[in-house]
Amino acid sequence: MASSLQRIGKRPSEAVVLICAVVLLVIWLSTFQRMDFEREQAVAATMHSNSNLAIAFEQQTSRTLMAAEQVAALVREQYLRTGDNIGLAQWAEQRVIREDMFTIISVINAEGNVVDSSYTSARANYSDRDFFKAQRDSQSDELFINPPVIGRISGEARVPMSLRMSRPDGSFAGVVILSVGPSNFTDFYNQADLGGRGMLELTGLDGVVRARKIGQENSYGQDARQLGWFMRQSEAQTGSFIDDGALLDGVARIVSYRVLPGYTVMVAVGTAYDDALAPVLQRRTYYLAAAGAGSAILLVFAYLLIVQLDRRRKTVIALEASEVLYRATFHQAATGIARATPEGEILEANQKFHDMLGFESDELNGRMLVELSDPDCRHKTQRFLARCVSEDVSGASSEIEKSYRRKDGSRLWVHEALGVVREADGSPLYLVIITQDITKRKELEARLSYDAMHDMLTGLANRNMFYDRLDHVLASARRNGRLAAVLYMDLDGFKEVNDTHGHAVGDMLLQHVAQRLQSSMRAEDTVARFGGDEFAIVLSAISTETDSQKVIIKLAEVLSEPYRIEGFVLQISASMGAAVFPVNGADARALILHADGEMYAAKRIRQKNAES
Repeated sequence: MASSLQRIGKRPSEAVVLICAVVLLVIWLSTFQRMDFEREQAVAATMHSNSNLAIAFEQQTSRTLMAAEQVAALVREQYLRTGDNIGLAQWAEQRVIREDMFTIISVINAEGNVVDSSYTSARANYSDRDFFKAQRDSQSDELFINPPVIGRISGEARVPMSLRMSRPDGSFAGVVILSVGPSNFTDFYNQADLGGRGMLELTGLDGVVRARKIGQENSYGQDARQLGWFMRQSEAQTGSFIDDGALLDGVARIVSYRVLPGYTVMVAVGTAYDDALAPVLQRRTYYLAAAGAGSAILLVFAYLLIVQLDRRRKTVIALEASEVLYRATFHQAATGIARATPEGEILEANQKFHDMLGFESDELNGRMLVELSDPDCRHKTQRFLARCVSEDVSGASSEIEKSYRRKDGSRLWVHEALGVVREADGSPLYLVIITQDITKRKELEARLSYDAMHDMLTGLANRNMFYDRLDHVLASARRNGRLAAVLYMDLDGFKEVNDTHGHAVGDMLLQHVAQRLQSSMRAEDTVARFGGDEFAIVLSAISTETDSQKVIIKLAEVLSEPYRIEGFVLQISASMGAAVFPVNGADARALILHADGEMYAAKRIRQKNAES
């Protein structure tokens, strides 16, 4: 120390100016680095949040389209079996079709004339409509989602969805059409927190917007082919990016998009860039003010120090003042700070560091950083320390996210920056550890990740996880030449429970059903709730084709046992259908459709037996 003071004393002004310049550089580089880091974190967090919202919007839209496809298939079956008048108006009055959004359902013959409709006064010809031409000229049995048009029956903007009807010889027999208001698709906006300038959009892969909502304004029918998310979907079916908004409304947004599997539409969710970064911009002002104030203080201190250094006799006083300033900063900092040996033994730590880990003052001195780390992170921490100490550049700093074990045994997640202070020859002198508590952020990330893959009411896998597990099972079955199966079920009598005892009892009944299903299946099988009273199961491996029917019989017995809920004894049953891979289908969609058809067939047989 004495030799250093002697060297500084020879040219005090130059030394202080150099040190001041370096510190100012560090302050401003650190400030701008922090602002850039927080901006990137805010953008990443918004992209993650929007991705989860896009998944939820995709699931809601998929449920709507699947429900439309099921209703259209049911109407088509009745029409082809009974003829022109199947009484759709009576179906609407009797609520045979429970989806409220399908207010108008019509059957159109091969000439384009409406022969039956849930809208009693409906009489019109649709032979010139795109959906009629598309189904007439195609042999595929797929739901066609038309761009929005003004309905000839309702006189309002509607999104027609149609399903082809074919005669036994394969010739065109007409279409079943359901129409939905564009705003029905964007009602999800009210559930999502996208800010006052957020965007929600459902677009066809033909480039026409089916429904869009920006803020509280609904629109439809625009050309989306030049928009960023539409152009990107041809290369990647999911993604997130920052869009400048130049082709939409001039508002830059952070956008996440997804293409719906099995349908020719995509969803997009956007949050205004300025809204997402508003907290960051507020903190930016604070950081700039703090850096400016710190720089001013530093310049004043440097000037005073030069004066003191020029007067050699005040050198010791200046050093002591500097030490006081360091101690005040160390102990009063809002983040945890510790100083440790290059091996990781703590030499001293401020009160904030002790409080974060739940120890009393000075109780951490002499403890090893690796020893305090969570057991799962100890090897990672050891490698991190070794890498930082081995850096050749003096003053090198690295960052890590890791977890400690508090004194009470709970886990503390931290963002930790480690700096190495070195001797003049480059050998490490000691480590400076700056720690920020990020436990709440980690818990939030874990919760969002769980919610994205599970049903909130029953805790079962949701549709997203179901398809993921099914894809893995089918891949394994293909590789090993094994059989696998999908079960699809719908509860019979559940609506009566809801109507009689209320939705709270209905929800508890669904939870009991979920518990029975889960406890009846093997650990390697997957039980999922698709929504409402619909459930699906993946049987990861079966020995014979008849095994799935054995499982159905077993589950039917389990589910038919009485349920005792809130003092009520409830009785329900279930209609189930099965599909065996590869006998009934080679992919997830084919298996689900087959199992769904088998389930509806079982339901019709049950209803016919009940009527007789």
